[in-house]
Amino acid sequence: MGGGAPLLAIALGPEGYWWANLLVLVSVYSLLGLSLNLINGYGRMFSLGHHGFWALGAYGAGWLTVALAGTLPGPLVFVLSCLFAMGVAAAGGLVIGLPCLRLRGDYLAIATLGFGEIVRIAIQNSPRELLGGAEGLTVPRVLMEVGPETRAAYRLLFVGLGLVLVVLVAAAIRNYVRSARGRAMLATAQDEVAAGLLGIDPTRSKVAAFLMGSTLAGLAGAVYAHYQGNITPLEFGFMEMVKIFLIVVLGGLGSISGCVLAAFVLLFVEQWLGRLPDSVGWVKEWWQVEYALVLVLLMIFRPRGLLGPRELTDVWRAWRGRRAAAPGRGGGAP
Repeated sequence: MGGGAPLLAIALGPEGYWWANLLVLVSVYSLLGLSLNLINGYGRMFSLGHHGFWALGAYGAGWLTVALAGTLPGPLVFVLSCLFAMGVAAAGGLVIGLPCLRLRGDYLAIATLGFGEIVRIAIQNSPRELLGGAEGLTVPRVLMEVGPETRAAYRLLFVGLGLVLVVLVAAAIRNYVRSARGRAMLATAQDEVAAGLLGIDPTRSKVAAFLMGSTLAGLAGAVYAHYQGNITPLEFGFMEMVKIFLIVVLGGLGSISGCVLAAFVLLFVEQWLGRLPDSVGWVKEWWQVEYALVLVLLMIFRPRGLLGPRELTDVWRAWRGRRAAAPGRGGGAP
């Protein structure tokens, strides 16, 4: 890309850099929202420990990348680190899932929240030579060297990679929900007793959903670690869990496209607030209060979120149907 990189940087411009960074973050948080929606939305399990799986994936990918960088081709290191991150997060999901998914409601939320905080604190207190400790972990850029001439290409690479992963994960979740195991999960979410009478093992269905959700969160962590290049434990705190949970609630429990839409809306507003002048800096300083306020207002006025359990295609078909049935548009009497 030697000759075309400067032209690409000029064509992208400052606004292009901002939009590219936004789309990468939207893809990461869409993966997190989709994976949590599988647990909280479809599985009806109140989990608040998703930031722990995200952190496990990010640090797992970062650790393996540090260990393998320079010994194998960069793309192979990237793929191996993503697979390793998914495996580490899945192991975490299995560890917390087996003993805790017999709990329900608030008890499950407290247990999973404790798990997420244990992971963050353990990473923060880890030996510096292992995971970087409180100072964070530097992840080598294995896909390409990042400099003034390649920064634009690097961001566009992750924009394309993120969008492809979101589409693939959304399709995988859609197919899983429609499969026999997915329908068993939905039946368990509706009524565990009735599902058990039908021969469905409720614990097995819930553990499977939890395992898949944690695995996808690990994938999001791997992409995030490679994109950022440097990660710290503070990036995986409880407020990030609130943000992920807000994406699921805002988009609608059980809505795949709703999660992606909510991630875009929320990240766009957050990044836009970051560009405000210092004269209104208080708006940026109160972002934690603003997230909590949005969550409270959603629970009061729009508890089903933007789309509820529907998809954008359902909303589009309903709108087309109303237009077709309106008088004067071919649906009414002459």
